[in-house]
Amino acid sequence: MDPKVSYETRIMDEPILAPEPPAPAPKPQGFFSRLIGVYFSPGETFQEIGRAPRILIPMVVLALVIVTAVVVASQRISFDRLPIQQIDDAVAEGKLTAEEGEQRKEATKKFMAIFKPFIPIVAAISIIIMVLAIAGLAKLVSSMMGIENTFKQILSVTAYSILAVSVVSAVLGTVLLFLKPVEEIDPNNPVGSNVAAWLAMAGIKGLPKFITGLLSFVDVFYIWKVALLGIGYAAVSRKLKASTAMAYTGAGALVIAVIGAAWGSLVG
Repeated sequence: MDPKVSYETRIMDEPILAPEPPAPAPKPQGFFSRLIGVYFSPGETFQEIGRAPRILIPMVVLALVIVTAVVVASQRISFDRLPIQQIDDAVAEGKLTAEEGEQRKEATKKFMAIFKPFIPIVAAISIIIMVLAIAGLAKLVSSMMGIENTFKQILSVTAYSILAVSVVSAVLGTVLLFLKPVEEIDPNNPVGSNVAAWLAMAGIKGLPKFITGLLSFVDVFYIWKVALLGIGYAAVSRKLKASTAMAYTGAGALVIAVIGAAWGSLVG
């Protein structure tokens, strides 16, 4: 028998195996799974978010968290307390006379009585605008640096990061609001999670307003947000290491802190 014929015959007789179909893509995690994952395994969770970014649900939940926190806080703190306190400070510093201070207080009380129902809505809109602004800035920097990602990925990471921190800070703040005497609650630092609040509790006062404002950004929750954003942006981007992303988000957070402190020292 011809070996060549025998070999060809065997080849023709062997069944042709069909290629195996590719494994189906894993189903995206649900909202609550992702939110919990941001707390316990942010790197892996943000990578999963990057494969199937979703925006609507985390943004809506974030707005609801802020609205709820503001409504609950209004049961303990009057919304006109902070501006009235600022007027009293201006009178004490000689920037206003006692008569001017009283006039401004009356005008403030009337304005806040009208504006009060809209404050939760304004707070919700403000947090959404903030998320969009942070994501837009991050995407702009990414494009300038040649980092590959999409705005939807960046926005989804930003929304989940801000939401995760806001849930914890809102719950803690609400608990403290009802545990502390009303007169001991600082409207500027209701949670007291930053260095400025700690110095005030230690009796260290009289620092320049710019320094106090800057120290208020040295905050547990602020630093946590910055860290999550750095981890998340690296997870959904190509050509971006986690250490580099953290450096970028840290630099941005520092610029925002300086601008915020400067603005507060001017208008505070």
